[in-house]
Amino acid sequence: MDKNEWPFKGNQMEVNPNAATIEKLREIHAPYFKLMDEYVEGLNKKFGKQALYVVPVGQAVLALREKIIAGQVPGLPKQSDLFTDKLGHPQPPLQAMAAYCHFAVIYRRSPVGLPMPAVLSKANKPQWDEKLNRLLQELAWDAVTRHPLSGVSQPVGRRD
Repeated sequence: MDKNEWPFKGNQMEVNPNAATIEKLREIHAPYFKLMDEYVEGLNKKFGKQALYVVPVGQAVLALREKIIAGQVPGLPKQSDLFTDKLGHPQPPLQAMAAYCHFAVIYRRSPVGLPMPAVLSKANKPQWDEKLNRLLQELAWDAVTRHPLSGVSQPVGRRD
């Protein structure tokens, strides 16, 4: 959600994802990312090993939104195209990218080159094509390999 408020108390209609800048999105999400990382680090310290991992879906979403703002995502001209509503429930491209992030962390392999998932191919949107799918895979892999708590420190298992 593009508003730092939980539970959401305001008017949904006042939320405009298309007006969000990448700077504002990073500012809104930074405290949450920090809190989650600290929580996972604390638990791992308690267990004496890395027992928990972070799947950086939020970071991948911000990277995708940055590309949309820059006009670099064919098939997704507006940030609002990522969401079914103003609360941020995901459309199929975000669902696929979240799955790619989880795949990368679980299997410690790049999702780049995986076939088009049904969530995209059955969406009846021709603009959500192989090119978009590949971008979602690349952004997911990039977010996972950059996050220090993902458990994937090197770009291994590339599929491309």
